[in-house]
Amino acid sequence: MDFRRERHVIDLLFVIALLFLFAFSAIMLIALGAGVYQKNVDTMQANYDRRTAGAYLVQKVRQADETGCVRKGSLKGNDAILLSDHVGDREYTTWLYLYDGMLCEQLLRADMEPTPSAGQEILPLRELSVESVSPKLLSVHLTLENGETEELYLGLRAEEETP
Repeated sequence: MDFRRERHVIDLLFVIALLFLFAFSAIMLIALGAGVYQKNVDTMQANYDRRTAGAYLVQKVRQADETGCVRKGSLKGNDAILLSDHVGDREYTTWLYLYDGMLCEQLLRADMEPTPSAGQEILPLRELSVESVSPKLLSVHLTLENGETEELYLGLRAEEETP
């Protein structure tokens, strides 16, 4: 009796189909994983942008928080935050403003007028609006590059000077 097995075309096709199914499943799994990863990266970037913009402005105001040193200003029709500082016998002003879709910072002597294009670009923003709610409270409205908005209330901690 001859127990040799004959090879059929269907056996070969089944193995090839099984390999293609495995390859297709692996590619689909990689594609799904890449999509989830990209969504996580986008979410992390949006959170980073939101936290960074708010934290930057809060930190700059806190550094300059002395009586009369933090105020709302205007630069070429746009809102700005002005931070005053005395170094020796000179007074300097740090301007925080929006220019060409970027939050910019510029440090100048108090008697100089800033040039918007000369500022240091900090991070992208669509909108910056500042409102002086009271002498000890600033309201800052930010619109981030992705369209999200954030409202900050910056309480000024400096004590009022008594005459």
